[in-house]
Amino acid sequence: MAEPRRCSVHLALGGGAVADIPPPPLPSLELSEEIVVKAADEMRVWVNYALSIAHDIAIGGNLRLFGQLAISLWVISIIGSFFNFLTLVYIGVLLCLSLPVLYDKNQDMIDEKLNAACKVAQIQFHIIEEKLQHYIPLPTNKEKKIQ
Repeated sequence: MAEPRRCSVHLALGGGAVADIPPPPLPSLELSEEIVVKAADEMRVWVNYALSIAHDIAIGGNLRLFGQLAISLWVISIIGSFFNFLTLVYIGVLLCLSLPVLYDKNQDMIDEKLNAACKVAQIQFHIIEEKLQHYIPLPTNKEKKIQ
């Protein structure tokens, strides 16, 4: 069995057959050490920030942040169960392109409605927080007796 003939894309598209010219040179793809070090430093800052938030949630006892995280993950899982990943990305792109235009046209009305919704949400959050504080005992910072 004969091996298939291989040729470059340049030749396959007829670029070399017309005037016998070589394909254009490809630029070298290299990253300098300085760029890699800058990227690593920036990434380190973001990872440390994310780890400090995770520490506050897991060990710090920040109940409000823990509740926000739990509700956010629950909402994301509900939305994710309705859509395929690519569909969700497509909808996200459409929203990113169309929402700024709609906001510019109706900025005053949207700001008014969002402020009203934010006030209602804060009232409801405080009501729920007061109810939960009775059921969940918060740890006290009493020092242990040392003998």
